[in-house]
Amino acid sequence: MKKLMTSLLAATLLNVAPFSVSAETRYITDQLHVPMRSGKGNGFRILHRGLPSGTELTILEDAASEGWTRVRTPGGTEGWVRRQYLVSEPVAKLRLATAEANLARFEKMEGNLGGEVRRLEEENGQLTSSLSAAQQQSEELAAELKALKTLSADALSLNERHQKLLHQHELLKQEKTMAEAEIQRLSGSESHKWYLYGALSVAVGAILAMLAPHLRPRKRHSEWAN
Repeated sequence: MKKLMTSLLAATLLNVAPFSVSAETRYITDQLHVPMRSGKGNGFRILHRGLPSGTELTILEDAASEGWTRVRTPGGTEGWVRRQYLVSEPVAKLRLATAEANLARFEKMEGNLGGEVRRLEEENGQLTSSLSAAQQQSEELAAELKALKTLSADALSLNERHQKLLHQHELLKQEKTMAEAEIQRLSGSESHKWYLYGALSVAVGAILAMLAPHLRPRKRHSEWAN
């Protein structure tokens, strides 16, 4: 056990850089337990019989020449530990736990992302269907609009023809009225003429009746009658 401790101490001394007195963070190295003492030496009272491997400590004072460092635990206990048991990076167990936690977090994130991707794919499918329906409806509306424009053009043409026919109808009515007036005028003129003819005939007849007695030949007295 002493040989193992000596080897670890030598390896640690070779790899550990000089410590500063500022409030840095250190971790208990890969040992089962590290005692914390009230002073810089194995003869001082033990404040903590065994800090577990990976314990995070705050550096308060560094006595590099004596091989001790005063630290504070997360619980607030302050004391001295051998500096060969301190490392700058978390021990393998902590790194493994951190890596496992990160892996679990990433797997959870991946699962959440997978669910989000599936949700987005479903939403995209719905939007695609909605877009197709909207495009179809737009095409139908465009066809209806084209038909309405055609009907509107036909309606305008029919209305124009209707207006022309109405105008022609009015002209024909006027011509008819004028023709009827002319017929009435002509009819009245013809009746007046025949009336004049009749009156003239009556007058001639009356005159002839008056002249008839005078126009009869007188009877000659026969000489034989004497």
